[in-house]
Amino acid sequence: MVEQATQLPLFEQVDAGYSGVRWDVNSGGEAEAFRIAMRRIVSGVTVITTLHDREPWGMTVSAFTPVCLDPPTLLVCVNNRTTTASDISRGGRFAVNLLSQAQLHLSQLCSRAGEDKFIGDYVVPSSGLPERVMMPVLRDSIVTFDCRATDILSVGSHLVVIGAIEAILAPQTLPPLLYGEGRYLHGVAIGESATSREIRA
Repeated sequence: MVEQATQLPLFEQVDAGYSGVRWDVNSGGEAEAFRIAMRRIVSGVTVITTLHDREPWGMTVSAFTPVCLDPPTLLVCVNNRTTTASDISRGGRFAVNLLSQAQLHLSQLCSRAGEDKFIGDYVVPSSGLPERVMMPVLRDSIVTFDCRATDILSVGSHLVVIGAIEAILAPQTLPPLLYGEGRYLHGVAIGESATSREIRA
């Protein structure tokens, strides 16, 4: 998810003729075309936390979405060959942390393939958490959802994990960390004047 920004490869550009549209991607359902198209989605950065060998562990994921409000439910998708997938399958618990701009380094740490992702230095001590919270909570996150896995589906290379939300923690408001087009981004409200942005800066 956090690869360096590069020039997007182009599929054959096709002039639609009737509308003048030139398609950068004109493909069937091939995996490479899907990967390139999905990079155009701008979204918040999410780190899933679990306990691995009884220590806090994190993994940056790109697939997270709310499912419903009644009961409060969300889903995440994790590669089935990862430590995080094994931890969730075995323990049935995980937390979803939406990152703030102050946590960019943490997103990079938790996205390194094949490396340890122990994050004990970045979590809120258990003494500072409500008793109902079971999974690691990352400091400076916008919000953390502590979840119990109710359904785990195997789809291709990934596990689709449905999580019942057991606890929600949201500290002070912080600016969100965004990602899209292969790079980290920050948002500006539409209609916000340059003057107001300069004052805040």
